[in-house]
Amino acid sequence: MMKYDLIVRNAQVVLEDSVVCKDVAVSQGKIAAILDRGSCTSDAAEKVDASGCYLLPGGIDTHTHFFEPGADYREDFACGTRAAASGGYTCIMEMPNSNPAVTNKETFLLKKTLAEKGAVVDYAIWAGATATNLDKLEELKDCGCVAFKAFTLDAGPSFPYLDTLLEYEAMEKISKTGRVFGFHAEDPVVISSLKGRYSKLPWSLKLHELARPYYAELNAINQIILFARETGCKVHICHLSIPEGAQLVKEAKQLGVDVTVESCSHYFLLNYEDDARFDTYALIQPPLRSRERMERMWDYLLDGTIDYLGTDHAPYTALDKEPQDGNKWNVIGGAPSIDTAYPLMFDEAVLKRGMSLVQFAQITAGNAAKRFELYPRKGVIRPGADADLVIIAPDSPWTIDREKSFSKTKNTNFPYQNRKVNCRILKTFVRGNLVYDGEKICVDSGYGVIVKPLAGI
Repeated sequence: MMKYDLIVRNAQVVLEDSVVCKDVAVSQGKIAAILDRGSCTSDAAEKVDASGCYLLPGGIDTHTHFFEPGADYREDFACGTRAAASGGYTCIMEMPNSNPAVTNKETFLLKKTLAEKGAVVDYAIWAGATATNLDKLEELKDCGCVAFKAFTLDAGPSFPYLDTLLEYEAMEKISKTGRVFGFHAEDPVVISSLKGRYSKLPWSLKLHELARPYYAELNAINQIILFARETGCKVHICHLSIPEGAQLVKEAKQLGVDVTVESCSHYFLLNYEDDARFDTYALIQPPLRSRERMERMWDYLLDGTIDYLGTDHAPYTALDKEPQDGNKWNVIGGAPSIDTAYPLMFDEAVLKRGMSLVQFAQITAGNAAKRFELYPRKGVIRPGADADLVIIAPDSPWTIDREKSFSKTKNTNFPYQNRKVNCRILKTFVRGNLVYDGEKICVDSGYGVIVKPLAGI
């Protein structure tokens, strides 16, 4: 009789196409079997009773910013991945715009080394596609980058953005690698002009949105879709904030364009009208939109147009968010959410708005695993997959308090502070090992391993 390392009993197990009351058995870091409830009589090193709870595939965060290498006084792999585990994420996809940016083999290996030392969940690494490194794309693919990332507007001196011509040329090159090409999509001319106009006025969350209007994002997305159609490049729209952009993507998909889109919890739960009190701590790019646009975004999430949820986790400090010279127009955009986004969206999408558990598992794990070629190793509960599992209690309210976060940045001025959540992450397993037990992290730094696209390695 087979002996398993772990058996999770009596859970409502969220599979790729159904929810079933089963027992899940784990052996050597993999899901070994999905068994009828109570049918397994063999012993196991660890048994977990998940009665009354859901068992979901661990979340894959498609968009994180841990500031290593660079300004690691903000966030690092050790703290950031601990926060991720407490928030239901078992794999993160780290963005390349650190300092130095991930733009060649040397900088890729530097980030990989830092992640190896600190991460407690698994990780993939994005590579940059910038105005100065388009001759390094094959080199970065060979390193195992999960995808390429570019900006369509100024992203600072360490990450030169792509103008219109370079954007097209980069797509031609990346289409030959087979990797996905992700974009921070905002029009540089519109934003530069409007910021110059509005920056004469005292900054506010509403003025921030007016200076980076919906049509700046829409225009950039339209150009990306056009070039993707011409080059055949697989493209990904990062952190979508506007329903108009979702409609463009929906129509492009119907025409056969290979495009997917990510959004974030803050574009479904926050807006500049109701959350102005957070001031620069709610300064995010693209910005929070109106209450009306926020509500319309839900239509495109529920109908499947929006493929997956990332967090865009970027927890800046008070030093970054409260400028000494008082000029809030120069404040850096970003906010924390990696330990709250998953339960917040489960609460709002599943418990309040009726999203199916199968769809929730798709947008938090399965779709990303498939798009970035991590499937079937990641993103699903099925025999042979990594035993990346999350137990969530649907009727277990708690209140968010950033002072208790595993994140390095614990400033309580950020959005979601004191927000009530009606579900709780009870346990997080990565490759069959308990990483978070509902209170503490149960593995050492360095437990996480790098994951790479399964094709072409």
